[in-house]
This record gives sequence, C-alpha cells and structure tokens, in this order.
Amino acid sequence: MATTTTPVGFTAEAAHTEPGTKAGFLTRFIEKLVAARAKRAEVEVQSYLAKLSDDRLQDLGFTSDHIERLREKHYVQAVYWS
Repeated sequence: MATTTTPVGFTAEAAHTEPGTKAGFLTRFIEKLVAARAKRAEVEVQSYLAKLSDDRLQDLGFTSDHIERLREKHYVQAVYWS
C-alpha cells in the first residue's frame, strides 16, 4: 500500500512563479514557439484571403476598406508557366 502526503501550505497558486520573477527556460521556449506558429498561421491565412475575389471576400463580411488593406499588405505572387 502506498501513501502520499501533501504539505499543508501547498496550493496550485504556490506552484506558479511569483510575480516579477523570470519564467523558466521551458516555459519561455514554449511561449516563443506558440507565438512563432501563430504568426506563421496568420501569414498563411492572410495570403489565402488575398487570393480570393472581392465578391467572395464581401460575402465573408469584409468591407471594401478591409479588402484594400489586405491587397496592399499581402503581395499575391503571379504564377508564370514556362
């Protein structure tokens, strides 16, 4: 039979780092990894939206101003067949 004990003062809040202290390496690594993946996903979505027609974007709820900004920011590469 196994027995485990928990100190009286232990809570989930106590397990987190104190405010003002630096997060651990693994925490910082994962946060940067998630931020980088989110940024890449944003670029992919914006590139996809930039390729859609104005009518389709309006059907999705974009205004003409949003469409214009989308076209200005994201270059849609032309495809050339040789």
